[in-house]
Parts: sequence; C-alpha cells; structure tokens
Amino acid sequence: MPASCKLIFRISFGHAFFADGVLRDLRIVPVPACFDKLRRAGLVLRPQEDGIAVYGDEKAVERLRFHIAAAGRSLGMAFQVFFTDPHFFEYTAPAWPSGKLLYLDTADSVTDETGRKIVHATPFVEASAFLERDHARLACILGERVLAPTPAMVLRVDLSSGLLDVIDSRQRHFHVRFDAAGNRWNDGRPGAGDAQAGSSEPATDVGIERFAGVNIADRRRAHLFVPKGAVQMREVSPPRFRRRLPLPVMEKAAFGRLSSPGPG
Repeated sequence: MPASCKLIFRISFGHAFFADGVLRDLRIVPVPACFDKLRRAGLVLRPQEDGIAVYGDEKAVERLRFHIAAAGRSLGMAFQVFFTDPHFFEYTAPAWPSGKLLYLDTADSVTDETGRKIVHATPFVEASAFLERDHARLACILGERVLAPTPAMVLRVDLSSGLLDVIDSRQRHFHVRFDAAGNRWNDGRPGAGDAQAGSSEPATDVGIERFAGVNIADRRRAHLFVPKGAVQMREVSPPRFRRRLPLPVMEKAAFGRLSSPGPG
C-alpha cells in the first residue's frame, strides 16, 4: 500500500468460539452500488485476515468529501457477508432465523470499555439485528431481485465527513463479534442409567448441578457430572476438572504428616 494512502475504514469480525477470538472464514463483497462508489472515489479495498479495510489517498478523500456535500448526507457503503465455514451456524449464537438476514450499520456503533468501536450495542450480536429479506432497509441495498447466492449478512458503513476527520485511526476500525452457541445436557437414550435432562437455562458460569450414575464399557459404573444450563462451544475446551483425593484419604494423609517423627 503506497505511503500516501491512509485508512478510510476497517471492519473486523470476531467470534467467542475461537481460541484467539478471530473469525477468519468469511467473504465480504460490496454490493454493486457500493462497488461503484469505491471505484469513482478511487478507493482501494483490501481483504484482511478478519474482514476488510478500505484505503485512499488525499485526492480520494477530497472526492468523498465532494460526494458527501453533494448528497447532503453521509454515504452508505454496503457489503454482503458470506460465512464460508459450513459449520459456522452450528457454533454461533444467536441462531440464524430462516428467511432472515443479519443487518448491521456502523451508524449504530458504540465504544466499549477498551475504546473499540463495536457495531452493536451489546457485547455480541443479538437476535434483534435480524431482518426479513424484504425489509425496507435491505430492499434499498440489495434491490428487489433475490441475489444468488444469498448473503447471510448485510453490513452498511456510514461514511460521513466526521469519520473522514477522525485523527485516531482506531476510531475508523469497526468490530463485529459473535457469541458461541451452547450445548445443553439432554440424554434420553435407553440404557443411559440414571442420567436425566439438565436445566434448560443457559449458564454464563458453568457449574455442576449434580452427578448421575451411568453404565460404561465392561459393565462398569461411572459418575456423570451434569452441568447447570448450557455449556458454550469452544474451539479448544479449557480443562474444567482436576483429580482430588477423597476426603477421608486426605485427612489420613495430613494426620500422617503431622505425626511423623522428625530429626531430633
């Protein structure tokens, strides 16, 4: 990228499922009207590991200012977002409603406690952000004809004079973050021993509700620890338990250490 170019805006996607919090398997494509605006202004679109970034030199910035002044309002840069991991919808919350698209607008972004610009008012994308395919907000971006393939999400960047005037480039960097879906304990298979369905309420801090006896291989019995609520999916699950001696054994070992004779 030439030194004369500066960042106009950047979009990054994150996901709680992944160990490093970065969502990489996606494809972001400008809608035709957005592509035309990028071309006429002389802006450069660059894919990033976690999203996209748009750059421009001083002449491009001046063109943007001219178009904004001529329109009398900010320019809307809209992008289609495709999630290319076939399992994305299995480990992502909220669940994707059939026939709806996720819609986010940087005009609604907020600043979190770390100073990052988040494109949703809550820490993670919420279910209220889904819109019907024929919603007015989407129709004016995607048009009346059904696109093929249909994107899972539409993201609009509100490009204003204020955004162009921002000195700190971090304030031009917008973040979208998804939460991880949760699995609930529910085993109704025959021969499951004493296992029962656990609580259906999701839990932010997973604890143990109780343990149940189950049959495993070679007619052996084992204890199955049932979590409270939902256990969130993770790319790499952290260790949750460690072995401990039964209480009577621990007390006996401690007593032995106390009563052991030392050098006199």
